Amino acid sequence: MAKQIVNAAPEAINKGVVSVEQQLRVERFLNYEAALMDEHEYDRWMELWTGDDITYWVPCNSDDQDPNTGVAIIYDDRSRLLERMMRLKDKAAHAYRPRARLIRNVSGVVPLSVTGEELEVVSSFSLGEIRTGTENIWFGKCHYVLVDTAEGFRIRWKKVMLLNNDEAIPNLTFLV
Repeated sequence: MAKQIVNAAPEAINKGVVSVEQQLRVERFLNYEAALMDEHEYDRWMELWTGDDITYWVPCNSDDQDPNTGVAIIYDDRSRLLERMMRLKDKAAHAYRPRARLIRNVSGVVPLSVTGEELEVVSSFSLGEIRTGTENIWFGKCHYVLVDTAEGFRIRWKKVMLLNNDEAIPNLTFLV
């Protein structure tokens, strides 16, 4: 995210590309998305995505690695994301039980550009996880393409850049 902000056009930083009202809407939306992920509300979280041409990407080893030629922790289109949701919801999937208790904070929300109904946004997060007596703290940055619809914002593209994406990480039994 820092790179996206540093490389943003001056008007995105100095004047902003959205109104204060729009900024608040974006921040509320990202906090709502975080709450759905923390509460394992997978079906409701999937409703936040728009269209069939979506991407949910968590890079591995480098934030800028090409997911088509390198390794990704997650690189899902709609069908793969639906399969992931099915596994996360499956009570017989013992690797996901018990569910992790989660709390995340979203901060540093910066809209970078607006093109028609699409809004490019970056943010930071910190995420606390406890599962089976083990505590983990995750830090990262998110890069979104949101679509402003009559029903509110919807996600078309999301890239989650974990701070430790070049280290060995435990099994992700939740959404980041």
